[in-house]
Amino acid sequence: MSKEKKYIIKTPEQIKNELDEYVIGQESAKKNLAVAAYNHLKRINGCDIRKNNLLIIGPTGCGKTYLVSNLSKILNVDFLTVDATQFTASGYEGRDVQEIVIELMSICEDSEKRASKSIVYIDEVDKIKKKQSGGNADVNGEGVQQSLLKLIEGSEIPYTSPNSRNGMRDKKLDTKNIMFICSGAFVDLKEATTEGLVKFGMIPEFLGRFSSVAEIHQLEFDDYKKILTDSKDSVLNSFKEWFKSENVSLVIKENALDLIAKRAVDRGLGARGLQNILDEIFLDAQFQLPSMKIKPICFVLDAEVIEKNKPKWVYKNVLNKKQ
Repeated sequence: MSKEKKYIIKTPEQIKNELDEYVIGQESAKKNLAVAAYNHLKRINGCDIRKNNLLIIGPTGCGKTYLVSNLSKILNVDFLTVDATQFTASGYEGRDVQEIVIELMSICEDSEKRASKSIVYIDEVDKIKKKQSGGNADVNGEGVQQSLLKLIEGSEIPYTSPNSRNGMRDKKLDTKNIMFICSGAFVDLKEATTEGLVKFGMIPEFLGRFSSVAEIHQLEFDDYKKILTDSKDSVLNSFKEWFKSENVSLVIKENALDLIAKRAVDRGLGARGLQNILDEIFLDAQFQLPSMKIKPICFVLDAEVIEKNKPKWVYKNVLNKKQ
């Protein structure tokens, strides 16, 4: 038997404050998300207000998925993420959008009650834009947008239960209270308005299913530094724990943070690119330390260490001499 969820009621301000602990910057997007989430909580608790679906627009690597996944944790709701590019219009070879319901039911341990109050996040929706197909059916673009309409707006969607015979879709899930969040990079989009999005290739009926549009902006130098130092989920914390497990403290100098942030800006890979940069920086240290016969007590990370790619170890006897 599936475990029922206890839904946590929080104000938009409380939701945003908790998002602030994980996601640096993106103030407008976080406010949009917090209000939409609060209204979702009101709906699943019986308040007859308009369904709040949200469209998020922003460059790759700037925290769209991270933002939404943390929201689901804050609210304690079931959460499914899917890639829009996997799907084709109904009746064509490829994944049917109704499979989203099957995946959701699996995550919710076959509880329709839980599934009907969940958050479904559909990424890469910019890749299903309407195409100039020269008379051929646009099964990966407009066709998928059309197939998603009923699901997102709220309807009884047939799905195959685990007890189904012959793979028949023997049950239906009402999606009227599911919060749908869609996102995409929308490269070359001129302006994030309905008119701009229609010109880009999104059909008006699809856009009409979203109550608001939130924009995520490209990360800048100061954003990267704050992600490293202020985010609750900073990748640096993982490295600190690794050194701690080896009984070595990790000291990070300000000029090292500056250089890491500069590299992140230069590479333009977004927040997820920080992991790759730090993996490169700490590679030699992580390789050497476990087999060192004389263990250091500290690893100092500064700009010189990064530029020369040579670990800087501090030993107990060195500290004693300085004293």
